Amino acid sequence: MKSRRTLALLFLLLPSLASAQEAPERLLSEKTQVYLRWDGLEAHRAAFEKTALAKILQGDLGLFFSESVKQAKDKFGALLSVEQMLGGVPPETVQKIQTDGAEAAKLLDIVGKHGVILGIELRGLDPPAAQGTLILPQAGKPDGPFLALIRTISHLAKIDLKEQKIAGRGVYVVPAGPVFVAAWIEGADAVLTVGTDKPEATIQRMAGKGSGLLGQPLFQKVQRFKEFETGTRGFLELASLVQLGRSRGKEVAALIDDLGLGGLQSLTFYSGFDGPAERSLIELHMPGPRKGLLKLATNKAFKLSDLPAMPPDVTNFSATNLDWTALFDVAKTGVEGVMKIVAPDEAKQVPAFIDQANQFLGINIRDDLLGSLDSLMMQYSSPSEGFLSLGQMTLIKIKDVKKLQAALDNVAKKMGSFPGVPVSIKKKTYRGAELREVEVRVPGVFYAPTYGIHNGWLVFSLYPQPVHGFIQRSKGSLPVWTPGNRLKENLDKFPGEYVAVSVSDPRPTVRFLFSVLPTIVAGINSASQFTGISLDVSLLPNAQEIVQHLFPNVSIATDDGATLRLETRASLALPF
Repeated sequence: MKSRRTLALLFLLLPSLASAQEAPERLLSEKTQVYLRWDGLEAHRAAFEKTALAKILQGDLGLFFSESVKQAKDKFGALLSVEQMLGGVPPETVQKIQTDGAEAAKLLDIVGKHGVILGIELRGLDPPAAQGTLILPQAGKPDGPFLALIRTISHLAKIDLKEQKIAGRGVYVVPAGPVFVAAWIEGADAVLTVGTDKPEATIQRMAGKGSGLLGQPLFQKVQRFKEFETGTRGFLELASLVQLGRSRGKEVAALIDDLGLGGLQSLTFYSGFDGPAERSLIELHMPGPRKGLLKLATNKAFKLSDLPAMPPDVTNFSATNLDWTALFDVAKTGVEGVMKIVAPDEAKQVPAFIDQANQFLGINIRDDLLGSLDSLMMQYSSPSEGFLSLGQMTLIKIKDVKKLQAALDNVAKKMGSFPGVPVSIKKKTYRGAELREVEVRVPGVFYAPTYGIHNGWLVFSLYPQPVHGFIQRSKGSLPVWTPGNRLKENLDKFPGEYVAVSVSDPRPTVRFLFSVLPTIVAGINSASQFTGISLDVSLLPNAQEIVQHLFPNVSIATDDGATLRLETRASLALPF
């Protein structure tokens, strides 16, 4: 009976063992330090279709994009023929390139279905020894689009492409000095490598016994991740990269130690979908006592209720904890460390420069100014307080108000004494709060920077009005921001305390963009007789059609002392 159970268990395990052996990551070295895998579009289409972005693309915007792309292909697809690009090339060669080009175009569908894998291994710095490997899963057809693409690129770029037989494989090799580029088919997959190793050594290592990256702990960690459905995942193995940095010499090793980078172990990242939200997660693992750069991000947590009142129409805000004196120390150490490497004689002047700055300002910058600040800092913007980011407010919690006020007063006195710099600082009182307005008498300068201390916060803005709004809200004379239902629902999915938080609402930007886009497109069409471009204005969606699917993007960071964890839930991640 026992033997039958063992046999049955073996049959159950065989498929998973075979699958593991066939995984493309087997081709990557177990010492790979950079790993990235994107699964392709099809693998997670069902999850993507639930997101806000997918719903937007299912409407008029998707139709506008598809029609615009189709027109672009029609207008410019045949702008330059192969014959024009390869003038003087024999007709039979042109025909071959056209055939390969048509086959290579099929690669996009394969990548869309099965994704790509990237692995990078850095083994040495002096002399350089590195290997980058790109794998296209399920693209390993010998006469398929991958090798057709390689041949097409080599012809168009006039690269000397050589085919060699290595370990039973037909390998295209491009020698480029000390770097070798090689492309071949490995089972069901297509492989492209760029590195300092000769292709023979690279293929021998891949074909050798062992599971490659499959047995690496970091790879297994990202494979086990199940918190949400991921389409992209990867890692950076930082500990070995730090060790490589140390090998550059005593000065570099000392700089790494002074900056505290020796405490870095690894970084893992995941991106995917969770209902209507696009999700991402980054985990920076740095156990043990922190110093240098790693000490900047204090793990002192705060709640949303700890933040000061914001305007009711705030579009984005962020808050974080930062050790200001540690920042000063790290900056000083970093500058000194770099100077010791590039200009050793001048490195000794760094402390003297700081002493001169302290004497000129009449304060100790580190202790009197930065030492008076607490760790909590935040920024926010609202349309009513400034166009785009001109009304952005910066606020820093104060630890010692009297000490900071004295330091700022000393700095203010010295600001007007810079030779040739027409700057003056005016003291003003607003609703009982003492403020300072910086006046720069230079043509073209259209800012009126204003700062002050109020209710235990150091506040700063490019203009007085945002500061005035903050003072009025603190006195209860202006309405304040409260999270809406959709934002509250999003925030409730995160821990209630964090070391950093960022909220950005894409809806105002989208409303503005799609309110002016018809005018822009109509303007483009007016010049169509010269450009050949004519877009259908009527296909542009109404802004409300897009906005109805959107909700504020939220990112939070938590820190348990060993791992810094940054999570994001977004409806539409915008770069502005």
